[in-house]
Amino acid sequence: MVKLMLLGGAMHQVPVILKAKEKGIFTILCDYLPDNPGRNVADRYYCVSSLDRDAVLEVAREEKIDGILAYASDPAARTAAYVGEALGLITNPFQTVETLTNKAKFRAFLKANGFPTPEAYAFTELETAVSALATMRGNHVVKPADSSGSKGISKLLASDPPRKIREKLAAAFAVSPGGEIVVEQFVKRDGYQVAGDGFVLDGELVFRCFGNSHFNTRGVNPFAPVAASFPSVQPPNVLTNVHATLQRMITLVGLKNGPLNFDIFVSGDNVYLMDIGPRNGGNYIPQVIEQATGVDMVSATIDLALGIPVTLEMKPVTVPSSYFILGSQVAGRFVGLSFTPDDYEVVKSNFVYPVGAKVPRFEGANKSLGSLVLRFTDVASMLRLLDTPDSWVNVHVLPNRIKEGTKWKSLSPAPQAF
Repeated sequence: MVKLMLLGGAMHQVPVILKAKEKGIFTILCDYLPDNPGRNVADRYYCVSSLDRDAVLEVAREEKIDGILAYASDPAARTAAYVGEALGLITNPFQTVETLTNKAKFRAFLKANGFPTPEAYAFTELETAVSALATMRGNHVVKPADSSGSKGISKLLASDPPRKIREKLAAAFAVSPGGEIVVEQFVKRDGYQVAGDGFVLDGELVFRCFGNSHFNTRGVNPFAPVAASFPSVQPPNVLTNVHATLQRMITLVGLKNGPLNFDIFVSGDNVYLMDIGPRNGGNYIPQVIEQATGVDMVSATIDLALGIPVTLEMKPVTVPSSYFILGSQVAGRFVGLSFTPDDYEVVKSNFVYPVGAKVPRFEGANKSLGSLVLRFTDVASMLRLLDTPDSWVNVHVLPNRIKEGTKWKSLSPAPQAF
């Protein structure tokens, strides 16, 4: 019996478990949340945090696993590499994975190797960060150094009073597993942020699908993407430069095999590799890309982890596609959704909360109500609809009659997705 260990059991991680079971593979899930959806589909479940490397390693040894993978989680990717190296399984070097999944180390790597990168500063103490910000000029962005899902990210404005700066820094520290944050200069990008996934074999980027990130700039967390659409509408010469920059980074950092998730800024001739995750993207990005191109990266990821030969062909987008995150700007009771027909089709809906449940505010990917996988008539319609989602979808929530907290301040005028 072939055994595959998976780390993390959130809803958008369920497809990889189901895909492995379709292949006749025995699936073992490690996750600290006993109510995560992955537990309901995996063959065996351990209530072990994917951040506890030694505990996961102990389970892996007991189960005599044949492969391990972290799906859509940067912190879990570090554990997968740690366990993989200890057991001689197929993995990328732990040092490589740690460099890519820690924003402080990744910024230092980029700077040392001549890549465009914002000036960045790492902090492990709140008071030190507060004091340093008092002397910095201009606008900055604060991020947890070692988290994913856009949790705890906010923009520090030069006009922010000390109290607000302290709140934003504290919010980033609160969601950093290692207690480290990064403050970096704000970079203004040209056009859409380049999002998507790729796949590396023997150090070569053999497949990638470039898309567009969409944000709710009026929302609780304007840095949390609410959609990624494919194909990218950046000019072909720009995307050629993006590919070349990614390949140079892959070579220098020592990434050998496996999936790659990326968020990239283009500003003039500069390509900023803002976030690179050595794992599949969350929010159903692999499923959206398969719909758009026909390329099944989930199957390739599973096969690679088990030592099965993988071949991927670079294919263009033929079906304009996207995911769309359903989120509420206020905490309250989820009443339902309403749609207006237009040039789109809802291919699949994935709900974290049932109608009638109490729901949180959308502060990051872990606080969404669910998501949609969409297909569009054409690219122009796709961009139009995703940039004005209130024209076709509304999330209806009855708000709790309580004062907003101090961690986040919503700029949205209505308790809807937008």
